[in-house]
Amino acid sequence: GLDLLHEFVTTEEESLLIQQLDARLWGGQGVEPNPEMKRRHQHYGGVFSYRFRRVVGDMEALPSMFNFLTQRLLDHQIYTKSPNSIIVNEYEAGQGIMPHVDAPRIFGPTISALSLLSDCVMTFQHVKEQNHIYRIHLPRRSLVVMNGSSRYDYKHSISKDLVEYVNGLEIVRDRRVSITYRDLL
Repeated sequence: GLDLLHEFVTTEEESLLIQQLDARLWGGQGVEPNPEMKRRHQHYGGVFSYRFRRVVGDMEALPSMFNFLTQRLLDHQIYTKSPNSIIVNEYEAGQGIMPHVDAPRIFGPTISALSLLSDCVMTFQHVKEQNHIYRIHLPRRSLVVMNGSSRYDYKHSISKDLVEYVNGLEIVRDRRVSITYRDLL
């Protein structure tokens, strides 16, 4: 299934999260972990190396700044227990992410991503029947939840386009930060 929860956080919570994230060290663009990534990111819980396709380093507790968000995920029954991994990705205007399925042998059955600061369009393309394509508008402060078929049978991606159109809506891209919860198996 694929679920989209609008206004999953308030504008005040969004501002506080961005303030706290921007006060922390960003990786990527030549900085560990995953220096080869072209976009900035932060890893919490466990660090997944995209280069080596495995978890590197020790598992750590998630920072307390995510407590309210984790509890909200549990309250909405998106997860039955607290996920153990968060990746925060920053997408500047003109940055996207290639079509992919999050590694099934490494990550659990549910993946959820909170969009902050900017709307975007996420494209889902069936792995085998590639003409099955769905484009979903992810509004600012919304949470997309992937499990079942959307998790395993579809690649998801975000284009680099500065302006996108979906369902008659024009979406002008700006800096977007996503907070993605996953369970490292």
